[in-house]
Amino acid sequence: MGIGGVGMMGLAFLLRDRGFIVSGSDIKESKNIMALRKEDFKVYVGHRRENIYGAQLLCYSSAVKEDNIEILEAKRKGIEVIKRAELLSWISLNAKNIVISGSHGKTTTSALIAFVLTKLGYAPNVFIGGISLDFGRYAWSGKDLFVIEADESDGSFLYYNPWIFVVTNIDYEHLDFYKSFENLYNSFYKLMLNTRSLTIGCGDDKNVRQLLEKVSSCSYGFLKSNTIRAENVRFYSKYTVFDLILKEKKVKGIELSLLGEHNVLNALAVISLCSYLGEDIFNIIPLLREFKGTSRRFQFKANIGGIIFVDDYAHHPTEISATLKAARQLLPKRLVVIIQPHRYSRVKLLYREFAKCFYSCDYLVVTDIYSAGETSQEGINGHFLAKEIKKYFSNVVYIPKEKLPFEVPLLLKEGDLVMGLGAGDINIIMDTILKEISLKTDTVYGY
Repeated sequence: MGIGGVGMMGLAFLLRDRGFIVSGSDIKESKNIMALRKEDFKVYVGHRRENIYGAQLLCYSSAVKEDNIEILEAKRKGIEVIKRAELLSWISLNAKNIVISGSHGKTTTSALIAFVLTKLGYAPNVFIGGISLDFGRYAWSGKDLFVIEADESDGSFLYYNPWIFVVTNIDYEHLDFYKSFENLYNSFYKLMLNTRSLTIGCGDDKNVRQLLEKVSSCSYGFLKSNTIRAENVRFYSKYTVFDLILKEKKVKGIELSLLGEHNVLNALAVISLCSYLGEDIFNIIPLLREFKGTSRRFQFKANIGGIIFVDDYAHHPTEISATLKAARQLLPKRLVVIIQPHRYSRVKLLYREFAKCFYSCDYLVVTDIYSAGETSQEGINGHFLAKEIKKYFSNVVYIPKEKLPFEVPLLLKEGDLVMGLGAGDINIIMDTILKEISLKTDTVYGY
């Protein structure tokens, strides 16, 4: 259930690779649903009792409510019902699991680990939360290693059995589920304690650092206290360069095909893992420049009439700050941001942080909140957030979602870098904006 979602779609492929007959349902048509049908999956649009007839197991995503008609019918008929993470933990039970989690950066880190290990000849099983642009898939099957991006949002990552656990950071996220930061923090600690071999974590993050001191670990980051660290970071138009300190040896001029200090940290996580596996750093270095990245992570969409459009998944204030700081390295005449806030609960909890995280841009458009299945909350909306941001940043405007394709093109100028940010359907909205602009110009360059 929820087969059109990124995680469920990847799980569907992994199960079919293992010989299972897989069907699914979702609430509406989407690109992912169409892609699944092209791969001969049976997919139902709309939730109905009869969708599950003949099934021996029902797996559902975190977006599906417990009172859904298919879940209730499965329980009535005695069909086992489990969550996505529980099923993924079952099929990865006998593998050497490399589990990657954290508030930010886990998709890029997971995809880069999968890319590097594959290029080094490991042929890992892979399950990540975004399309790898190098492989065109969310998930695929391999041999004994299993790279798993673990979603911490609902505590289900505790189902996994890590051989190596990689933690990118621990931020104030998903407190609607955890109720307190302490509960979130302790969940990460619990998974570290259940890790069989080693925890690799960003020692620059104070929360991660505190936990690393309690378990068998390796730390990475920019601080000198880390086991593996980077320094002398430089930025160029489409890549980042840094020097690496590895076991007190310095390797200069490592080129990374991603922009920003946050992506240097992601690369250090991968280097730390490969170092533990005994790989030669000089076999890893060229791969960091070859990596194409993942969909919706600083993904260039088009250049229309000298206006560059980029899509990014950033939806938390920490992620937004890091992404916009990286975008500045491209030296645009103006950095124009269109933000689709994600979840009413997140905006309510973090609106003060949102208000201060857009300092790197020149012009900001705020649109309606993407609910992600949440019930709307009185007074919490895109207009409210725009008013809060305006207290710190004057060049901000609220535009309703349905008006974006028509009003945004009027705001843009040649030389602008336009970024669509959010974890909802802002990427689809951006496509409609691009279509509208394309009708008004003959100059279109793809990326």
